[in-house]
Amino acid sequence: MKIMEKRVGFIGAGNMASALISGMISAGFKPENIIASSPGKSHLEILSNEFSVKTSNNNELVFKESEVIIFAVKPNVLKNVLEEYKNLTCEGKVLISVAAGFKISDIEDILSPEEKIIRAMPNTPASIGSGVTAISLNKNTGSSDKQDAENLFSCVGKVVHIQEKEMDLYTALIGSGPAYVFYLIESLLDASSQIKLDEKTKKNMISSMITGSSKLALLSENSPKKLRENVTSPGGVTQRAIEEFEKNGMKKIIIEAIEAAASKSKELGGN
Repeated sequence: MKIMEKRVGFIGAGNMASALISGMISAGFKPENIIASSPGKSHLEILSNEFSVKTSNNNELVFKESEVIIFAVKPNVLKNVLEEYKNLTCEGKVLISVAAGFKISDIEDILSPEEKIIRAMPNTPASIGSGVTAISLNKNTGSSDKQDAENLFSCVGKVVHIQEKEMDLYTALIGSGPAYVFYLIESLLDASSQIKLDEKTKKNMISSMITGSSKLALLSENSPKKLRENVTSPGGVTQRAIEEFEKNGMKKIIIEAIEAAASKSKELGGN
């Protein structure tokens, strides 16, 4: 059975669940095969109104009705959620966690070491089919489970397989990465205050510049450093900006920020 024909349940109905469901619906998943639960009525109303999926405030209903269950809750909530289901049978079900920092072994300790468990870290561009998701699988998952996970997350962008020990750094780098890009857009908008255009036009200009630069980096055989150097004429405008970045330790700030975020991911998982 193809993943699009399976019943997929979401425990949690926040931003990540919404992003994934949006991408899945756009890719051809049937709304009637998707169910989500949350204690928050407003989140459920949004999912029901926007995507026509089934919703419930009963986590157990989602658990029983679904063949693939995605735990899309915060790490500090996941342990309590898992405790609810440790006495329920999970036979044949694939359990996917997108909670930052929460290890596969942590889930096995609460449920059972025999369960099929996948740890995944998507990012929010999944909502427009342009996400990047890393997945790690436990020893109980077979080739069909791996394929299902790949096909599910491929509906919302690219999928990479990584070792679970790399997941915290990946989370800090790629899972949180869109926020860094949005922070850059914010900063560039602030710097554009003297350009007499409306905010929407300036946002579109800056976002298009970033999209074009990213596409060039993807398609070019040159390294990012070489591409930067190609824009940076000696004694020119760009070089002056780069010198200011380097004077203020921009690269060091970025690296240290990623390291701090990776440490926070471990902390959220209680590691």
